[in-house]
Amino acid sequence: MEIWPVLRWIIAAASAAVGALLVLLVANIALTRVGRRLPPVQQGWLRLRRPLGALLLSVALRIAFAQTAQPGTFRDVGMHVLLIAVIVSAVWLVARLVLAWLMHTQRRLVARMRDDDRARRRVQTQMLLIRRVVNAVFVVIGGAMVLLTFPGVEQIGTTILASAGLLSVVLGIAAQSSLGNLFAGLQLAFTDAIRIGDIVEVDDTWATVEDITLSYVVVSIWTEQHKVLPSTYFTTTPFINWSRTGESVIGLIYFTLDWRVDMAGFRAEFERLVDASGLWDGRSRAVRVTDSTGDRLTVRAQVSTANTDDDWFLRCDVREGLATWLREHNPEALPLQRVTLTEPVEPPITAPGLLHSARSDSEVPEGPAGGDH
Repeated sequence: MEIWPVLRWIIAAASAAVGALLVLLVANIALTRVGRRLPPVQQGWLRLRRPLGALLLSVALRIAFAQTAQPGTFRDVGMHVLLIAVIVSAVWLVARLVLAWLMHTQRRLVARMRDDDRARRRVQTQMLLIRRVVNAVFVVIGGAMVLLTFPGVEQIGTTILASAGLLSVVLGIAAQSSLGNLFAGLQLAFTDAIRIGDIVEVDDTWATVEDITLSYVVVSIWTEQHKVLPSTYFTTTPFINWSRTGESVIGLIYFTLDWRVDMAGFRAEFERLVDASGLWDGRSRAVRVTDSTGDRLTVRAQVSTANTDDDWFLRCDVREGLATWLREHNPEALPLQRVTLTEPVEPPITAPGLLHSARSDSEVPEGPAGGDH
């Protein structure tokens, strides 16, 4: 007789699980057919089916447990655990529903901005931060709702609210850096300072913004390394954003040359190298003498490209090609160190006789004042 209540509960739980799975299966078949004609429905269903299945299963199990379990401690603990499961799965479902709507909104906005890369990346960055904030909010809400199911939490909450002033000061001091990064992350997302995919120069290194979170920013360096920087770095430290208004850039190459450089030949070779590279976007190219100091000329070559990758490769090719041309066709333009040598000054020549006479006069000792020796 003692085995029957347990067996009855097992049968009821299995029946509840099967019923929940059948409902989920029917919904999956129906929404999959609808999703073939409406892709957003299919994408939303793929995000919602797991939390929906968890909610249906937890609700069915709680109903079955309430109908079959014997009154007592075991029933109370089981009902409480299943209540927590219902709350968690419900919050999970609502969060996924909100996130699915945000993803649909993002795709719709990005589709409208297909020809505006800057606006598209701005929307992607902002929506990414919004989704992460929504996730954090639902985690807090779910945790609070679970805590409220335990007796005595109301009294704890009243005590905490009574000492909220002191607690806020302590938390503010302890989490000053974390809160600063949190607000800095939100500021970066909604002030359009950087976006995912932007080319930035940090610590004298070119990098691509790969991810922006509420506390840090991940940039990818050309060496395939990833640098993680706190969000406050981009709000307190000056940095260069090469793709702030577009991908195109103008690269600069500097040469320090002798005054005897053949500027006409140098400029012609520069234009030939740029035309042959296939990386020039046709907007700007020039060679200018920007400074003349002492025995040196500073020559600046500038050339425009469609993006930073082309800029890097084109500047390397032009620098190498012009160095080879200078060595082979205009070697006198290479920097030289000029040194002027002067003749040493000889001392004046004195006549030998005069020198001997002077020595004799100065070396004759004065005789004694008197007396015979």
